[in-house]
Amino acid sequence: MASLASPSNSRLTCLANGTTYDTVLIEPKQNNPYILFLHGFPASSYDWRHQIAFFSDLGYGVFAPDLLGYGGTDKPSQLEAYKLKQMSEDIVSLLDHHDIKEVIAVGHDWGSFLLSRLANYHPERILAYIFLAVGYKPPYDHFDVDVINDLTQRRFGYPIFGYWHFFNSPEAADIMTKQIESSTTIIFPAKPDIWLEYLCPPGGTRKFYEKEMTGPRPDWISESEIAIYKQIFSADNGGYRGGLNWYKTQMANLNSVDEKAVPSDRRQTDKPTLLVACTKDYVGIPLMQEESTRMFANDLAVESLDCGHWVQLEKANEVNEVLKSFIEKRLLEA
Repeated sequence: MASLASPSNSRLTCLANGTTYDTVLIEPKQNNPYILFLHGFPASSYDWRHQIAFFSDLGYGVFAPDLLGYGGTDKPSQLEAYKLKQMSEDIVSLLDHHDIKEVIAVGHDWGSFLLSRLANYHPERILAYIFLAVGYKPPYDHFDVDVINDLTQRRFGYPIFGYWHFFNSPEAADIMTKQIESSTTIIFPAKPDIWLEYLCPPGGTRKFYEKEMTGPRPDWISESEIAIYKQIFSADNGGYRGGLNWYKTQMANLNSVDEKAVPSDRRQTDKPTLLVACTKDYVGIPLMQEESTRMFANDLAVESLDCGHWVQLEKANEVNEVLKSFIEKRLLEA
């Protein structure tokens, strides 16, 4: 939540369409650019706390919204609200509201999906692209999670999106919210390879919750930070329902009509692009992320860090330095 990520810089903004977003907004010093941070699932702007502090101290502008369905932002129940084109328009409206013309854009997880659509629909607002863990995702004429699982089973020996079926079920939000100890265990695993057993294979995530499994936290997140995550995803704050709607919308192919219409010249970029791959991310397999991002970016740099999916938390200092170096060398010194 923006109010937790940077309390003195939290802003509520009501857009013309009636949607209210909670954001962290820190103005730049001198002529430094803004950095837009787009979080994933299940997260909020609080996930960027290490980057917000680091880059604002360097004088960069920071803009980090709680995305739709999360934190202090509205959590509509209608799946149509979670279409990626509509959410891209919301981000642009937020930038317009705060008179931010262009940004360096950073995405993680579902934030990388949203950043991909900003590239397709509003490339004029982006100075450079940075993808963490999950790379650029091309527009889908038709999205079929089983096709992806079959492909990765043949290529890598296991399906990567088995958990999508559980997330798409009507009962998932209530189960995950009520069993929040299990949720924090599987979301922030002490050992990343737990995902190979309980996230990647179909049926694995449901089994995890049926067993009411819990485990130790990783050493890169504190007990007090876990307590804040539980607060953000408490039943009183809507639980996991809003975030799961991103999956439901994608699986219902509600994005397909918009994405079929993306012209070919909006499917590539010459702008500086960075992918930070995670060697122990068993869902965001580094090779797949690099392949899809290379199809998009003609000027791509790739860095690999030895960590799991939550790279901006697990390797916060390394991520900050990698991003700082990329921005300075590819933008400020260009």
